[in-house]
Amino acid sequence: MPSDYNKTSSIFTKHHLLLLLLTLGGIIGVYLFVFAGVAMGILFFLLPLLFLLVIYCLSSPISCFFLLYIASYLVMGVGRYIILPLPAGVILDLLILFNFLCLSLHYIRGNPLGKLYYNPFLFISMLWMIFCLLEIINPMSTFANWITTVRSIGMHIVFFQLLVFLCLDNLEKLRIFFGLWGILILLGALKAIGQKYIGLDRFESSWLYTFGAHTHVIYSGIRYFSFFTDAANFGCHMGLGIVVFTILAFYEKDANRRVFYIAVALLAVYGLMISGTRAAMAVPFVGFAFFIILVKEWKWIILGISLLVLAFSFFNLTTIGNSNADIRRMRTAFSFSDDASFNVRLENQKKMRSFMSDHPFGIGLGGSKHANQGDVMHGIATDSSFVFIWVETGIIGLILYILMCLTILSFGTYYVLFVLQDNRIKSIAAASTAGLAGIMVAGYANEVLHQMPTGQTVYILMGIIMLSPVIDKKLSYGISTV
Repeated sequence: MPSDYNKTSSIFTKHHLLLLLLTLGGIIGVYLFVFAGVAMGILFFLLPLLFLLVIYCLSSPISCFFLLYIASYLVMGVGRYIILPLPAGVILDLLILFNFLCLSLHYIRGNPLGKLYYNPFLFISMLWMIFCLLEIINPMSTFANWITTVRSIGMHIVFFQLLVFLCLDNLEKLRIFFGLWGILILLGALKAIGQKYIGLDRFESSWLYTFGAHTHVIYSGIRYFSFFTDAANFGCHMGLGIVVFTILAFYEKDANRRVFYIAVALLAVYGLMISGTRAAMAVPFVGFAFFIILVKEWKWIILGISLLVLAFSFFNLTTIGNSNADIRRMRTAFSFSDDASFNVRLENQKKMRSFMSDHPFGIGLGGSKHANQGDVMHGIATDSSFVFIWVETGIIGLILYILMCLTILSFGTYYVLFVLQDNRIKSIAAASTAGLAGIMVAGYANEVLHQMPTGQTVYILMGIIMLSPVIDKKLSYGISTV
């Protein structure tokens, strides 16, 4: 009897079991491809990789955080090609919850984590979150509209700050984040360049000539959008990348890292140009002007002002390069009176003022995007992040939101000028502050501050600014990786 058992066990080895499982998996996968669709088939074959990714993330919270950021960057683009099993916002929310789960398990196992640094800006952000949560009692709001908007508008700003405090608590981790962001910017810019010179695929063409036709097919040609939600989001995000990575390159001493930062900034410049987003021009102009304030050396202040004046003169006072459609469109950003779309936005804001005086707490979160026939906002586009906040949360919400924006810029300026001593973290804080200043001004002209991935990037940069004094203190003790 034992000899029969040994004989049987020698026939059926682990390799045979693995082969059997692979064969069954292949049959099931082919069946799903044929009868359930391509998406289900691909998802089935990716399950083992997804399982391994989950295991890895559970053991490495920072990897989980980077997965969250990559998802915020790519999920809207992926949604053009396949029907997502859940709305993009819900996918992001689940990944945020997964991040906190990973951090909790990491802490339970006795592993070190960053600390929660309670600070005035986090307190103001939490007040803003509570205000947005209380908008559910706004009589003009509905639960469906509120729940689809409150997460990205009111809650993510707090959650991402907390994740930054816990995951990006030293210089090396910050450098990894900026390296990852730089790679994603390069991918975004290269995708847009491919759209321009190779052509749009059928999924992009379908979106462009249906949902995006009115705003993306214009007299000067096509406004390219990469894998972002739209060209405005893409262009403004490229502008943010220009400011941040140019300043990082300005301070960087490592040759390889500096070359990488310069490459990111240069490709982002071209991405901004082909996006056709005129408001995106405000990001580098305002961002670099703000950076000049943060520089305390007169030679750099004079050089910076000279370059800004030269760039402004090129676009506003000359016609050089007008044969290029991208330059010609960017030049119109400096002629507000001749900008038909800008005048339309002013007219829309005039219409909003006629009824917003009766709604100090706004028309409720989600109200402007889901207006029905007969609603006060029906047929009126907000077209601006700040106008959007004003309409949905009223003058009370707008004041709180602007206070929050001014607070983070004030802290960033104060830290760079008077607190931070180590140039490595000072450069990161200065780049983040200047970038935020630029993107916030662009947020008045375009509704980009709450769209993926720009909104999530803004929240992360806010957290980095508030974390910078803590990391600076670590660096003063010679700690850069703990």
